[in-house]
Amino acid sequence: MAHKIYITSTGRNVGKTSISLGLARFLINEGYRVGYMKPIAQRYLEVDGKKVAEDVLLMKEFFELEESLTDMSPFIVAEGITNKYIKGDIKSPKNKILRAYRRIEKDSDVVIIEGSGHAGVGSVFNLSNADIARLLDSHVLIVSEGGVGSTIDRLTLNYSLFKSHGCSVLGVIINKVIEEKLEKTKALLKKGIKRQTNLQIFGFLPYKPILLEPTLLVVKKTLKLEVINEGDKFISSPVWDEQIEKVVIATMEPHVLMEEVTGTNDNILIVTSSDRSDIILAALTLYHSGASNLIGVLLTGGALPDSIMKVIEKTNLPIMLAQGNIYSIASLIHNLTVKITQKDKIKINILTDLFDKYIDKEPLFEGIFTQPEKKPEWTVKIMNWWSKVKEVFSKIKEFLQK
Repeated sequence: MAHKIYITSTGRNVGKTSISLGLARFLINEGYRVGYMKPIAQRYLEVDGKKVAEDVLLMKEFFELEESLTDMSPFIVAEGITNKYIKGDIKSPKNKILRAYRRIEKDSDVVIIEGSGHAGVGSVFNLSNADIARLLDSHVLIVSEGGVGSTIDRLTLNYSLFKSHGCSVLGVIINKVIEEKLEKTKALLKKGIKRQTNLQIFGFLPYKPILLEPTLLVVKKTLKLEVINEGDKFISSPVWDEQIEKVVIATMEPHVLMEEVTGTNDNILIVTSSDRSDIILAALTLYHSGASNLIGVLLTGGALPDSIMKVIEKTNLPIMLAQGNIYSIASLIHNLTVKITQKDKIKINILTDLFDKYIDKEPLFEGIFTQPEKKPEWTVKIMNWWSKVKEVFSKIKEFLQK
């Protein structure tokens, strides 16, 4: 029987996959056979006609895991699935998840089970993260985002749900802590978390802006942009995997734009209107002068004149076209949710290095390899009943004090 760890979080995009990557690399380097699954997923891609969770593809391809994609991603919440389940048109995925897990654990020493969102996600299918952790009899590791008050509030709420289900919660990892506030945040959270939950903290990971920076390819795909510079020729080029470190909204004079691009080493995407021929020509001049940090131009509006297109076609500078105004497009890029993919080798190395440097691995390792204490079902029911009783008494006390 494999050991297992259920990685959950206090919300979306907090860092479950980042921790899964770091933990998987650490365990593999220690010589363990690692399995991975995401029981319920909402974001997916189609592979050979099958829906597969994005995170599953990342983990399988990066670590060359041997489990089948179907087992690693047993239940996808595609459009309409929730309504069908509520109406009774489809069965619970509970047994499907359980069978998939059993097949994965056969050839694994440790199985990393990655949840979806906060503790309650999946409740509509009667399979919240807490339900699944209990079903698979797994230890739980909670990932929470850096902060102070909001972090403690969300952590307490999520921990309560796992505790009410009789789950064994090993502790918490605090992710995305502002680096300048790292020591101060650590001191406050250690006191605050101990006071509320007494959970063990396995580490504090600093926030790294590069991890949230999209690539040109991500922007193109997410915003469904038209590539007007012979897209098929360039989409396979490494430049499309470059991180966009700075978006310049080019409404200024051309010479000001040129000074801004040459005055930094940040990878720049220029966003301007398609009728600004002066800015477009300035961008092309920068490209020909060797400004390697200019990685693309995004135009808004209509088609370009043939004279400009002829100049563009002689370059390898990616140029895309979007519908809408400059500021709305720039805002969409700024607010993109960036998911790590198997192509993001630099980001993956940063994430796994952060895990190695900032996580207290020995107690975490020890906890994973300790068999969780399985509480009888009646114990869980008594715990839930007692919690409700305490809540009622608390409300009576508040009423009497008024």
